[in-house]
Amino acid sequence: MKNTINEIILCFLLFFVASIQAQSSQGFSEKILGSWYGTGTLFGQTATFTMNWENELNAKFVKLTFENRFTDKSGVERVMNADAYYHLRQSKGHWFDSRGIMLPLSLDITENSMTVLWGNESSEKGKTIYSITDKEHLSVQDFVFKDGSYHPFGIADYRRLKH
Repeated sequence: MKNTINEIILCFLLFFVASIQAQSSQGFSEKILGSWYGTGTLFGQTATFTMNWENELNAKFVKLTFENRFTDKSGVERVMNADAYYHLRQSKGHWFDSRGIMLPLSLDITENSMTVLWGNESSEKGKTIYSITDKEHLSVQDFVFKDGSYHPFGIADYRRLKH
């Protein structure tokens, strides 16, 4: 009898946690959808950023279309484009960029933020933190994992262009 009660409690707790996670991911996805323009720094240089977030594939995924631009120290303009697909309910996704890189993504989502752990032991590795500050503003911080810890390489503040 005691095992049955413990199993019921465990099932209830798992359902409760899954329910909270689903509500958090849904709240975040509703807030992030739309087009955004950002300014900040990338590798210590002034940079511009664009992001567009939209539901894709029967709203099973949220797709990010991304671009960053900066002029490196030698005066060469660098541009990177990327698409990422996020399965928010399963807290995972994949990143594809113009460098020819594909990275697996692991997500930790709250109602107003998403931390994305990207890469693995056989690729580059890091994290990106998206923080919604209000309906029209978003901040993003990027870190690379190197020598056993995370090191910042980019930061940007975005404003919404359209929803």
